[in-house]
Amino acid sequence: MLAFVAFASFNVAAQTFEGKYLEANYDESKVPEYDLPHVLSSFEGKSIKTVEDWKKFRRPEIVDFFAQNMFGGVPTPSSPIKKSFKLISEDKTIFNGLCTRKDVLITFENEIGKVTMPLVLFVPTNSKDKVPVILLANGSDIKRKGLKLNNPQSYGKTENGIPLHQLMSRGIGVATVDYQAFGIDNGNKEGKVSGGISNLYFKNGQEFTKENEWGMIAIWAYALRAGMDYLETDKDVQDNQVAALGCSIGGKVALWAAVTDTRFGMALLATAGHGGDAIWRREYGETLQNMCDNLPTWICRNANKYAKNVHALPVDQHSLLATMAPRPFYVSNAQHDLWADQKGQWIGTYNAAPSYQLYKKDVAFTSEKQPAINHPIIKSMIGYHVRSGVHGLELYDWEQYMKFIEYHFLSIEPRSVEEVYK
Repeated sequence: MLAFVAFASFNVAAQTFEGKYLEANYDESKVPEYDLPHVLSSFEGKSIKTVEDWKKFRRPEIVDFFAQNMFGGVPTPSSPIKKSFKLISEDKTIFNGLCTRKDVLITFENEIGKVTMPLVLFVPTNSKDKVPVILLANGSDIKRKGLKLNNPQSYGKTENGIPLHQLMSRGIGVATVDYQAFGIDNGNKEGKVSGGISNLYFKNGQEFTKENEWGMIAIWAYALRAGMDYLETDKDVQDNQVAALGCSIGGKVALWAAVTDTRFGMALLATAGHGGDAIWRREYGETLQNMCDNLPTWICRNANKYAKNVHALPVDQHSLLATMAPRPFYVSNAQHDLWADQKGQWIGTYNAAPSYQLYKKDVAFTSEKQPAINHPIIKSMIGYHVRSGVHGLELYDWEQYMKFIEYHFLSIEPRSVEEVYK
């Protein structure tokens, strides 16, 4: 079906774009006509009418297609991987005892070598029950001391913008891993990945990943899953209430982590865009061809088969979003994030809903028309907002996520900041 959504156009004539942004289309009149594959129709055209058929046939074929042709699958290591966790330190004095910080070192090792990754977890100190936790995907914030609380003019926030005091006051924990510890993007122009965790999975004599093996998005998603491995063991964490959160490339990482690991109870996506929640077929902003040309290591080399003809894909990103069912997910974007194509993000979000309807889960979309700016949808299995502003993860986004978590995990009606602190 052809998805049409009302949308306000924006003047981009004054904007300049460099590098990967050159030659991108920002003109709605140049968006090609397209047909979106329906999420409840299999590759062979079979109509999916039951949850059993979705779980047994349709969901696996969608996930497998993305694993083999977009992000790359996790290979089988030549020798077994041993995982271990070490608590490095614990600080219960933050915010006069409201918050506890735990620093943990995660280790993966086998006969080939060893990779370590830091994790930091903040939880409310005096909670009587285990707490839901947001697991944030980011790069080197731990190493760069981005989790410090040393600015009294931004009381309650970490240097990288996490509203820590409000999270603790709402009874929500937050953790983060430095996923780049599992691999640094080597920028190989042919899309060949090596180094970090990937080396532990190489066969004898192998120098880089195969065409259908993990690119950086999948490797970093694997790092997030390793963080989940630890959180399952922590006595303060409600392990079936962990939400994967990421912004931009981190949003793509968080979505793929949650899709491939159903231990995550939720996904929260901030301006994730293409490869995340925005459909490729609009060819607006970032394109698959652009990603294959300029960021080839992000995805697997098999993606090149579709780079010049995304309309030949038997799926699109709405298909991937649909595989989150029946778990809740939230899509957020910014009014002027043209590169991520916020109209395409809404189309992806809207067209993921049929899988939730199969489970008889409530999705509060009343029409295909895109919701107004700064009017979030919270009380729905699929949450959504487009805020004013530009690309990034803002306090407004965090506050909607907190309400979404409270609503779905804690059965608390959406409440304002004033209500939290009264």
